[in-house]
Amino acid sequence: MPRAKKTRMKTVGIVVRPGAPDVALRAQKLAAWLEERKCRVLAHRDWAGSRAARSVVARAQMMRSADLVVVLGGDGSLLGVARLSGRSPVPVVGINHGDFGFLTESDRGNLYATMERILSGDFTIEKRLMLAAEIRRGDKRIVRAQALNDAVITRGSVSRMLTLEAAVNGAHLTTYQGDGLIVATPTGSTAYSLSAGGPVVDPSMRALLITPISPHTLTSRPIVLDDRARVSISIPPGCDDAVLTLDGQETFELRGGDAVVVTRSANHAAIVNAGSGGFYEALRRKINFGVRGATSKRSNRAKNSGD
Repeated sequence: MPRAKKTRMKTVGIVVRPGAPDVALRAQKLAAWLEERKCRVLAHRDWAGSRAARSVVARAQMMRSADLVVVLGGDGSLLGVARLSGRSPVPVVGINHGDFGFLTESDRGNLYATMERILSGDFTIEKRLMLAAEIRRGDKRIVRAQALNDAVITRGSVSRMLTLEAAVNGAHLTTYQGDGLIVATPTGSTAYSLSAGGPVVDPSMRALLITPISPHTLTSRPIVLDDRARVSISIPPGCDDAVLTLDGQETFELRGGDAVVVTRSANHAAIVNAGSGGFYEALRRKINFGVRGATSKRSNRAKNSGD
């Protein structure tokens, strides 16, 4: 895990969870705090308010212009920003204002302590593998996009079994029948893939995961691939209700005969760790990894009571 260079964070972008006025107010206070420390603040319209001195920019522009992007929200908010990472990724730190916050750095009470560490250079950057997903229709590529967690193919609205032909590096893997298919990164292994029975994978690993959703046969099991693999998933002719969803946020309609091709992206996301304890502590703290019976119940009671 590379330690951050001792470079000054001159320009800081702030993004908030949409539709949360209390978080927007917190962003305004954070912006003032940063400006007192001689940082230029890039605002997003979700919280910018009326102060004309701040530059109001879109998320994509922020990910090209800032030295750091702070996301006040949950994992979904962080995914929406980190997914925009380019060849020179901007470090992104998430401050948890959501329900779960597996990717985000800390709870809201630690905001300024976390920011003090980052501004002083006391943090590390975790390089996270991302996916490049294409939809190919005949000889044309009609969609190309990125995902940090996963690319998921499911039925759009009709609750019927979906049949998907999967190939790896041009070689037929199997025919999946069920509710759909997940191609995930190690970062995404603790998201939808885990709910569907996939393995937990250390996010520092370079791998791709294929996890079937409610497969029709018990022999259809999750599989972990080399990150250089090219996964191709064919939509059967006549299927007019399948969709591709990236990180649970971007959705694209699929037609019969389409192929979804998923590979490792040439880009990666840069996720800031400013002392949160890392992946294994998050496993224990967020999902009670490996905890059994009464111990798990006591742990949950303690967390719910604020102990």
